[in-house]
Amino acid sequence: MFGKPAVFLAAALTAQFTVTACTHRRARADSYGVKRCPPSAAAALLSPDALQCWFEAPRGHWRTLKTESHFDVLVAHVEAFDTRDSDAIASRFVAFGREQFSEILVYVQAENNRGDARVTRVRWTRKDGMSSLEF
Repeated sequence: MFGKPAVFLAAALTAQFTVTACTHRRARADSYGVKRCPPSAAAALLSPDALQCWFEAPRGHWRTLKTESHFDVLVAHVEAFDTRDSDAIASRFVAFGREQFSEILVYVQAENNRGDARVTRVRWTRKDGMSSLEF
C-alpha cells in the first residue's frame, strides 16, 4: 500500500531513533565538561590530575573536590553520583594511602544537581578499619 520508499523511510527513522536513544543513555549530562580519569590519575589519587576528572564507581561516577593532609591524617572531599558508593570510593583512598596515613577521612556528597543534601563520612584507621556515618 505504501510502497518501497515508505518502508525504507520507516526503517531509516527507526534505526536513527534506536541509535540516538542508545547514545543518549551513555552520555553523561552532569559531567560539567570534566573527562574520565586516565590510569595515571587512578594510580595517584592525590595528584593534580586526579582533581580534573571523573572516576567510575559501582552506581555512577565520582570526583575529588579537595584533599588535605594533616600530619598523618588524610581528608578527602568527594562529589559522587550516588552517596551509596561511599565505601567503594573510600576503599580506593585507603588502598592508596594506608602505608602513609594512620587515619583517612573521606566525605562524600551527592552531585549538586541531584538535590541530595546528605553527606557520608567514611573513616579508616589502622586500628579500627572502616566505619561510615551519614549526616
